[in-house]
Amino acid sequence: MSEASPLGERQGGELKWQRLSPWAVLLLLLSGSASLLRQHMPLVLGAGAGLALVERLGLRELALGGAVLLILAVLISLLYYRRFRYCCDGDVLIVQKGLLEHREFKVAARHVQSIVIRQPVYMRPFGLVLWEVETLAGEASRIALPGIRRERAEALERELRPPEQWPGVASESAPAAERQVVPCFAISGKAIVLHGLASRSIYLIAAMLSPLVRPLERWLHDRLPQLDLDTWMPGSPLLAVLVGLLAALTLLALLAILAAWWRFHGFVLLDAGERQIQRSGLFHRQEQTLSLARLQVVEWVQTGLGRLLGRGYLVCHQYGALGGDAGESRRFLVPGLSEAQGAALTAHFWQTYSRQSDSRQGAAGQPLRRVDPSYRRVLFLRYLLLLAGGAVLVLGVLIPLELSWPAWSGLAAVLPLLAAVLAHWRWIATGWAQEQGFLRVRRGVVGQRTGIFPMQHLISLRLQQSWLQRRRGVATLHLELANGRQTLPYLKEDDARRLADTLLFTAESAQLV
Repeated sequence: MSEASPLGERQGGELKWQRLSPWAVLLLLLSGSASLLRQHMPLVLGAGAGLALVERLGLRELALGGAVLLILAVLISLLYYRRFRYCCDGDVLIVQKGLLEHREFKVAARHVQSIVIRQPVYMRPFGLVLWEVETLAGEASRIALPGIRRERAEALERELRPPEQWPGVASESAPAAERQVVPCFAISGKAIVLHGLASRSIYLIAAMLSPLVRPLERWLHDRLPQLDLDTWMPGSPLLAVLVGLLAALTLLALLAILAAWWRFHGFVLLDAGERQIQRSGLFHRQEQTLSLARLQVVEWVQTGLGRLLGRGYLVCHQYGALGGDAGESRRFLVPGLSEAQGAALTAHFWQTYSRQSDSRQGAAGQPLRRVDPSYRRVLFLRYLLLLAGGAVLVLGVLIPLELSWPAWSGLAAVLPLLAAVLAHWRWIATGWAQEQGFLRVRRGVVGQRTGIFPMQHLISLRLQQSWLQRRRGVATLHLELANGRQTLPYLKEDDARRLADTLLFTAESAQLV
């Protein structure tokens, strides 16, 4: 424990408890209101429920109800503030909170996995930050101190010592206070723009704005007859539709770029030995710490447009960070990278992987091996059934159209071709490579994700064979890691069993060391 820090001192044998800043009451109220508005406003606007509620109750009654809810929210925030306190007892963080139910949380320094410091724009005038700590249990174990001074946040980070001083981790450098922090990557304005275009933000923004389509359609239906559109609208209906789609795509791209600037402006990655620190944010500033000792999987992610633009991003998974896209914004993410930059940072995170790759075939490692071609036939049947079912549902139920027999025949000819193309793309994208103590797994269709992890991180595996796979002599491997599952489908049975034995031997040998 740092002697200069007052957070863990005792007074007469009693712990010296710390409280949130008094401004935290206002911050809790604002953050709760913003979260509620963000979750429900698109639904309310899309369904028109907001206007219906105003017309039914009236503005005065609605304002009175809002005032009552505001008073109730302020009282709840005050009570939450009075019940919330924290302190450090040695290298253990203790947090007590609760409204109706009193709860106490204890986090030992050796279990700390990552620390996040956020400073939204409404916290800056008060000099406060949102401090979060996550343990080995992952995101479900995240504990937040909503509204403390930055100096207290830094003192807490010193109390919960960095990975160099955890038991079982060798120190390779000077003490934490004397360590030199070296920048190893800083994003440029061009990279932010390309990341906004190449990331999945454009799809998320489209999903968020989709409830507004119906109100916009009704507004256009009422307003367009009153406007003189012949002077600037194209005469061809098809051309008008294409212009409208282009305008919508341009708007979504612009919003995606603005979202990337909001989140990643000033992004810099700092190397502090066993810790990697990233700082970013235009108005909502954030500082996040990654422990290389807790790193499980490094994923190189490229969307379809990202592959065309030659851009992608790295996602660093730790314990309990589930796979997929759901919680990607809460993981350690390095955006706006070219393929060479992504390979260099991956080698920086996995230094043993870098040495092994350099000694054989360069930093990129050996080529990926493809899975059995029977996987392509299985994918073709899956996509064909999915596309056919979707076409029947849309054209026959949701949007009933009376198509001629030649139109149905053309559709029946196009669907198998589309299914074959998608199946072939996915089969080509699926691959794996065993590189000494590391395994590299790639998957995707148009976009691709390539995960790299040490084989000793394996927790369990399952070799699966259906009756069709047994006839084909193939098998599927399901690999369970601390951050989720990696799947290798339709491997040759001999290769699958050989790889399973190697993985189990490597994992068991690492446990005996």
